[in-house]
Amino acid sequence: MLKKILAGAAVLLLLLLAETGILHAQELKLSVFNFGTANIEASGLGTSVTNALISNMSRNPSISILDRKDLETFLNMNDLQQNDQLDNVVNIGSRLGLDFIVVGSVAKRGSAITVKCGLIQIDKRKEVYSTHVQAQGESALSAEIAKLASLITSVLTKSGAGPESESAQGGGGPGAAAPVNFRGVPGNKKIILRWQVVPGFAAAGYEVYRAQNANGPFAMLGQTDKTEFADQNVDNDISYFYKVRAYDRLSRLSGYTPVVSARTDFAPNPPIILKTEGRAKSMLIVWAPNPSKSPDPSPLVGYKIYRSAENEEGSYQEVNKLLLGDCADSGDGKVYYRATGLPDGQTFYYRLAAYNAKGIESELSHPVRGTTLPAVTSLKAAGQMIREVRLTWTGISSPFTAAYNIYRSAKSDGGFLKIKRISASEAGPRYEYSDTEGLADNTPYYYTITAEDDLKTETSPSAAVAASTRDIPPRPENFAARSGLVKKVELTWQASPQPEVEGYYIFGSVQKAGNYELLKKIPGRENSRYVDESRGFNALEDGTVYYYMMTAYNKVDAQSKQAQAGATTKPRPKKPAGLKGTSLRVKEAPLAWQANPEKDIRVYLIQRAAGDGDSFSGIAEAGATLFTDTNLKDGETYRYRIQAKDADNLLSDFSDVVAVTTKPRPRPPENVQGKFESGKALLSWTPNKEADISHYVVYEKKFIGAEKVAEAKTASYSDGSLAPGKSRNYVVTAVDKSGLESDASAEWSVSAK
Repeated sequence: MLKKILAGAAVLLLLLLAETGILHAQELKLSVFNFGTANIEASGLGTSVTNALISNMSRNPSISILDRKDLETFLNMNDLQQNDQLDNVVNIGSRLGLDFIVVGSVAKRGSAITVKCGLIQIDKRKEVYSTHVQAQGESALSAEIAKLASLITSVLTKSGAGPESESAQGGGGPGAAAPVNFRGVPGNKKIILRWQVVPGFAAAGYEVYRAQNANGPFAMLGQTDKTEFADQNVDNDISYFYKVRAYDRLSRLSGYTPVVSARTDFAPNPPIILKTEGRAKSMLIVWAPNPSKSPDPSPLVGYKIYRSAENEEGSYQEVNKLLLGDCADSGDGKVYYRATGLPDGQTFYYRLAAYNAKGIESELSHPVRGTTLPAVTSLKAAGQMIREVRLTWTGISSPFTAAYNIYRSAKSDGGFLKIKRISASEAGPRYEYSDTEGLADNTPYYYTITAEDDLKTETSPSAAVAASTRDIPPRPENFAARSGLVKKVELTWQASPQPEVEGYYIFGSVQKAGNYELLKKIPGRENSRYVDESRGFNALEDGTVYYYMMTAYNKVDAQSKQAQAGATTKPRPKKPAGLKGTSLRVKEAPLAWQANPEKDIRVYLIQRAAGDGDSFSGIAEAGATLFTDTNLKDGETYRYRIQAKDADNLLSDFSDVVAVTTKPRPRPPENVQGKFESGKALLSWTPNKEADISHYVVYEKKFIGAEKVAEAKTASYSDGSLAPGKSRNYVVTAVDKSGLESDASAEWSVSAK
C-alpha cells in the first residue's frame, strides 16, 4: 500500500511540473535501422556502424532514440523487416510514433570503407537528408562515424521538427506513447487484461486502472511488471472499463492506453501444450484439450496462439486464430499446428487459449519454449588448391536436421546455385565438403550453406564466404634445346620445385608459328631431360630447324604457360666443290678438289663410272683432296664424283661429275710396203701423225705370234738378214714417248729371189 501511495505522489509531482512547463521540452523520437552491407568485405561492419552511430547521437538530450531491442521486438511481433525501402520505413515509423528513421549501408573495397546514410522524416514520407563518409581502415572508422552523427544531429536540431513529449515526463497527455494492443479478455469470475510494451519506453512496471463507465472516474486497480493482469475482484454480468500506463525506474510515466471494456462470462479451460519442435523457419506446436470439465455451456470453437520473443514472462502477442476444423488431428486426441515463416535460430515462447462460440477465450496455457533451426554459422572456405575449394562449418545439433545444401556463385552479389546436398549423417562429425566440380584455375568462388530439415525446408543461407582456386602450374624454367646433334635434339629444363607439378608435356613443330603436335607426356616432376629423335616413324632430318614448346601439368592436367625453344640438327657436309681431273695421262686419272669447310670431315668417298654410263661405284677413300686413279685403260674416258663424310658418318651430296680420258695408244702405222733389193728387204710406211712418236718396232709375223726384228726411228727399215730364196711377213707398230705401243700395222710379205 505504501508503494502505491509513493507512486501516486510521484505522479502528482510530475503532473505539477509538467503543467508549470518545467519538464516541457521538445524531443525528437528517432530510430536507427541496422546498416546493411553492400559486399562480403564489409561483413560485420554494418552492426559496428549502427551501434557507433546510436552511441554518438544518444548524447544529444533533444533526441530520443528507440532502443534496438525494443525495435526488434516490435518488428518480430508484427512480422516486419528493417530495410531502406521508403514505404516500409514510413509504415514502421508511423506505427511506432517516430519522427525520423536513419537508414544506410556500408561498403568496403580493400582498406577503403564507405558509409552511406539517409534520414527519412516519417510525417513527410520522404528522405530529407542523405550523405556519406569514407574511412581508410577500420581504425579510422570511429572518427568518421562521429562526424556522421554530428551531421545528422545538426540537421535534426535545425529542422525544429518533433512533437512535444509529455508522456515521458508529465503523465500521459494526448498523443503520448502508451502500451499497445491493449484488450480485455472476459473470463469466468475474472477479467484478463493484456497489452504490449510501450515502444521506446523502458518500462519498469505498469499501472492498471478501472472504472464503472468509460468516462471514469478511474481508480488504480494494481501494478504489475508483466504485460498481463487478472482482475478477479469482479461481479458477473457487469461491464468494467480499464486503461493502463507504464512507468520507468525514474517514475516517469507513459501515456494511457485507450479505454477498453469487458465483462465476466463463462470461459473454456485452457489447453495443455505438450511440446514444440523447432525446424527450419517453422515451429510445430502440439497440444491437447484440457481434460478438466468446464462450467462453460458454450461449445468450443477454436484456439488462439500467443507468442513472445522475450521470455516466459514477456509480452505475448496473438499470432493466429484457429477454428477446430483447421486443426490437424492425428486421431490420438492431440492437436497439431505448424507456425511458418519464422526467423532462423529464434527462440519463442508460446501460450494457447481456447475460445467458445461467444468469442470468450480461456486463460493462457502454461508457456512452452521452442527454437527454430539456426542458420549455419562458421562457414569457412579454404582455397589455393588445384581446382578445389574445401568448406567446413559448424553443424546444427537437432534431430530434425536432415541435410546441408551447398550453394556456389562466381560473383559476390548473388547468382548462387545449389551444387550439393549432403545428408546430415554424411556431413558429420567433421562437417566438411570439397568442391571439385567445374572449377577453373585462379578463380574466386563464393559459397553459402543452408540446413535442411526433415520436411525439406531450408534455413536462410549462411553468411557468404569466398576462396580462390590455385593458379595453373608455373612455367618451366631454363628450357633449352641443344643444336648440332645428329638426327636428334636434346631438350633440358630445370626440374620444378613445386609439389603440385606431376610432369611435363613436350610439343614440337617445324615452324615457329605453326601447329605444334604432342611429342611426349613425361610423368614425374623430377625429370629434366628429353631427347627428340623422330617424327612418327621417321627420324629427324639433318640440318633442320625444330621448334619446341613445353608445359608443366598438375593432377587435373591443367597446364602451365608455355616455355619455348628451338634447335637445328647437325647438317650434312656440303658437297665437295672444285673437282678437276687431268686427262691424257698414261693409264691414270689424277683428281683434285677443294677442301670442305667443315672441320670434322674424316674422308672423301670417290666413285667412278666408265664411259658415258651412270653406273658409278666406289673405288677409293681419300683423306686428302688429291687422288690418282691408276691401272686404267688407254684412251678410255672415265667419269668421277666424290662425297664428303664427317666424323658422325654424315655424307654430303655428290660433287659435280668430272670426265677424265687416259692417254690413247698411237694409231697403227699405215701403208706398210716392202721389197727385196740389193740383198736386203726394204720396208717403208707412212709416218704416224702423233707428235710424240718415239720410234717404230718391226716384227716378223709368224704362224703363232710375232717376233721383234728391230726398232726404227724413221718410217723405214732395211733387213739384211733375209736369206736368198726365203720370204718374211712383216708388221710394224708405233711407240710414243710414254712407251705406249700401237696395234700392229697391216702385214707385208717380202721374198728374197
